[in-house]
Amino acid sequence: MSSTRFNSITNRVALICQKMLVITLVGIGAMNVNAQDNYVAAGTAYSLDKNQVMYRELYTGLDENKSVRVDYMSPDGKKFASKTLVYTGEPFQPMFTFEDLRDKEYSSAQFDGARLVLTYGVHGEQNQKTIMDNANVVVDTGFDSYIQLNWDKLIEGKRLKFGFVVINRLSIVQLEVRKIKSSESPVYDADYGREWIYFQIAPAKKIASLFADPINLAYDPKGKYLMRFQGRSNLDDDQGVPLDVRIEYEYLN
Repeated sequence: MSSTRFNSITNRVALICQKMLVITLVGIGAMNVNAQDNYVAAGTAYSLDKNQVMYRELYTGLDENKSVRVDYMSPDGKKFASKTLVYTGEPFQPMFTFEDLRDKEYSSAQFDGARLVLTYGVHGEQNQKTIMDNANVVVDTGFDSYIQLNWDKLIEGKRLKFGFVVINRLSIVQLEVRKIKSSESPVYDADYGREWIYFQIAPAKKIASLFADPINLAYDPKGKYLMRFQGRSNLDDDQGVPLDVRIEYEYLN
């Protein structure tokens, strides 16, 4: 990728972070967040069965080191996990470190030269794996940048395959993203987001699709902003059970 194109995408990451709304005034008050944290972005995750708030994720702005911190808050306002994303390479490959205070879960994806080093563990025990063939591998939240980079192809109806880091398995899974009709998307709402564009990410192999539900995404085409996410969260609940959630994002005008 040329330096001009890279800088354009990196600046876009910064713009998105700067334009995202920190929930509502009531939500901020309930969480009792500190002003010095300088949160500029947020998402609220709801359970799919009861539509209850499961957690909130709060983002700081992109700093001079091209890093973003994400704090995960329980509905009562207590921070239980945090993640740091660093955007110094390909925009769809942010390096990250994640820590969950509840069970001492730790995960990271770090580049060491050409090597992608994955680390995962709970209760203080950690395992590592090195991925050498990683040129087109998407890491963590990098799926958003991947969609933005390939927006025109996807709008034209092309299906794109990519490798994705499954950090708790220290492995790469092959996924496929495609644009779908609004009527096909479970996150479509006729009363809100009628003009949104809908994408679906699913396992690229049919056999794998028997064991995993797809991820559904909704984007506002005016700025290509992610508005809604539905699928498997990167977080577990308090009992260590994986969460399937719908995450709502809001943006400043």
